Amino acid sequence: MPAQLTYESPVFLPTLERAKKLVPQAFLPCYDWFMSNAGEKVPRLPHNMHPKPTTPIPLSRDSGIYIPGAAQVEYDGGRRYALSVHSTGHRRYNDRAPIRLADGTWVLSYAAHEGSDLSQGYNAALMNCLNDGIPVGVFVKEAPGYRVLGLAYVEQYNSVTRMFTLHGPVSAATETAGSFVPHGFEELPEDEQKILMELDGQDERRVVTAQQVRREQQGKFREALLRAYSETCAITGVNVPEVLQAAHINPYRGRKSQVVNNGILLRADLHLLYDAHLISVEPDSLSVSLSERLGSTAYLRYNHQRLREPVSADLAPNTDLLAVHYEQFRRENPALVA
Repeated sequence: MPAQLTYESPVFLPTLERAKKLVPQAFLPCYDWFMSNAGEKVPRLPHNMHPKPTTPIPLSRDSGIYIPGAAQVEYDGGRRYALSVHSTGHRRYNDRAPIRLADGTWVLSYAAHEGSDLSQGYNAALMNCLNDGIPVGVFVKEAPGYRVLGLAYVEQYNSVTRMFTLHGPVSAATETAGSFVPHGFEELPEDEQKILMELDGQDERRVVTAQQVRREQQGKFREALLRAYSETCAITGVNVPEVLQAAHINPYRGRKSQVVNNGILLRADLHLLYDAHLISVEPDSLSVSLSERLGSTAYLRYNHQRLREPVSADLAPNTDLLAVHYEQFRRENPALVA
């Protein structure tokens, strides 16, 4: 797999029914358990419970990313999938609380397994979930036990921050509500909707159609931000549209992900730094903060600079989403430019 900053799921419209056709049959009762227990608190991870849940295979293991072994399930073609993930509570991982979205879903940034790249073991199985649209069960540490968040799709991986973006809960209700439907899907002709709904990553025509729709929606998102910020970078003041990009504050999918409040218009290089969590925006003051790694660079001039306001207050960045980015920025950068 070639090196790149972010990896997005090529499955344009993931559904639970589609996923069930790809995973081992033993996964299905486990999915039911996660959906039935979403939101519940458990005293310990299921594999340590007494008695244990009555599922054909365990729901968890001590490893943060749990992959049922070949002795437990048979994988089609040997392609392994993660069944669940859980926060460890260990300081070496950047596990944190999920952000709750306006549509009732949540987004969680989950750290990749330490000490291995994407081609190895645990991370590879989670990348398979990303690439094939397979959900994973999610447990979050809440002392003295864990919170069952439910099922989530793995929507993105950031190779700089080494964080996966998980979006859930996956259920009949959230799928019916269109929580994982990309922005603008309903505007497509019915034949194109059908192509995208059946997208499996193998049919070239469907892949091309999905890529085209993504480009069109990203283009509309950028156009909206260009209007909102009068074609001016929100940090530098540069007003050359050719070098301005639409930066997502949070990269989740859904009908409301490609809205102006989830974006900032940034010069291309600052967009890369923002995605890499080397710069962020303090949500209360709306001022720019820099990692100490940028302290001796030309970017020092933007430290503590207040974010430019859009043409209308209702187009301003969502402060809750800014707070999530800023929190992760602080976790990854203990030392900031003063």
